[in-house]
Parts: sequence; structure tokens; C-alpha cells
Amino acid sequence: MQNLFTPFNIQLSSEQEKCFTQFLELFIETNSQINLSAIREPEAIKFKHFLDSVLPVTFLNEVNGTPRLLDIGAGGGFPCIPLCIIRPDWSIEALDSVGKKMKVVQLMADQLGISLKTHHGRIEDFGQNGKFRSQFDIVTARALAPWAVLLEYALPFVKVGGKFIAYQGPSIYEDLSAMAGLEERLGGELTNTYDMQYEFEGEIIERVFVEITKMTHTKNKYPRMNGVPRQEPLKV
Repeated sequence: MQNLFTPFNIQLSSEQEKCFTQFLELFIETNSQINLSAIREPEAIKFKHFLDSVLPVTFLNEVNGTPRLLDIGAGGGFPCIPLCIIRPDWSIEALDSVGKKMKVVQLMADQLGISLKTHHGRIEDFGQNGKFRSQFDIVTARALAPWAVLLEYALPFVKVGGKFIAYQGPSIYEDLSAMAGLEERLGGELTNTYDMQYEFEGEIIERVFVEITKMTHTKNKYPRMNGVPRQEPLKV
């Protein structure tokens, strides 16, 4: 498993390597019972879920203290569980609207002995909840929603000075250009993009991680009511 991460200068302890191996077996078994992912081959899971999930630690390692991270739309446990394994010193939580998935993600985390707190509910509701709004140093989202929707979902959770990290593909640059400045309406600022790639079975997988830093508080009207962000995406 270590060879998977070495090209990105991510070093695993023997305990972390053992945990990833256990997680692979557990995920395959769980995925056969409840559909968490269409990716089922062990090697594909290692690359497209495990490696893909942890790549942001290569540029987030300088975060001070014990950051509180929220993974929204956590679905099958990615990136939240791999991040928990890689950074046990972080306080990591996960949110998804599908209760059945959150139950099995929590169960897998408990069986692995890692610290993860899961929440079941709509992003719009949690984004207006004072216990979650503006409370997180880092918010992550992977394969969740179109760019305008994603910004409205994520930024209300981020505290001023914190970061939203969006897992994207190369096509995100078109959205960043077409919707330039939209993040500012929600209190954010585009501060960096990180282009990474890895090879799997002869295919080059390109990843772009978009970093939005929270500069000011998001206006109280965002996120709007359930379903509205998707039905009526914000425009520049």
C-alpha cells in the first residue's frame, strides 16, 4: 500500500498501512451488501478512492493545530475515511443526506478504530444550523454537485480564514472562468488550484483541487432552502 502514496511523498506508518489494508477488505465486503460505489476491483479502489481521497494532505500539511474538517456529500466514505487514517490528529466529520450510507460509513470507521463523526441530513439544513455554520477550518467535497451549487453548499460551513477544498477534474477551469467572482458573493476567494495526476492501468487520471479561502462571513440567506441551490443555481 505504501508504494501507492510514495510518489506524492506521503509516508504511512505500519499502523496506517495495516488500517488501509483492513479498510480495503471491509469496503469490498460492505460494498457487496449496500451500493456505496460502482468501483469494485481492489486495485481500482486503491487508486481511485484511497489515493484520490488523500492527495490534498500534500498541500494541507501546514494547517496549524487540530483543524476541524467536514466532508459534505460523504456518500461511501470518501474522502473522509482515508483522511481519518492519514491524519488521525485532525477532527473529521462527514455529512450526507442518505442515512443508510452514513450508518455504514460510521460502522466501518468504528470497526477500523478511527475517529469519525457522521451526520445524516440535508446540506441546506445543516448549513443554517448554528452548530455547523462557520465552524470548520476545512470543508471537502468530492463528486457532489456543479460548481455554483457546490459553492453555495460548502462556504457557509467554513469559518473565516478556513478553506474549502473541492475535488475536481480539469474541466473545472471552464467553470472557474465562466463563473469568476461567484465565490466572493458567498464570502470566499479563489486562492489556489493544485493540478495532480496519477496513472492507473495505463490511463492518466488528472485531478484539480480548487482551494477557496473564506474571507468574510457568508450572508445569512445562503444556503437557500432545500433543493433551491440545484433548481436555481447562483449566477455571477
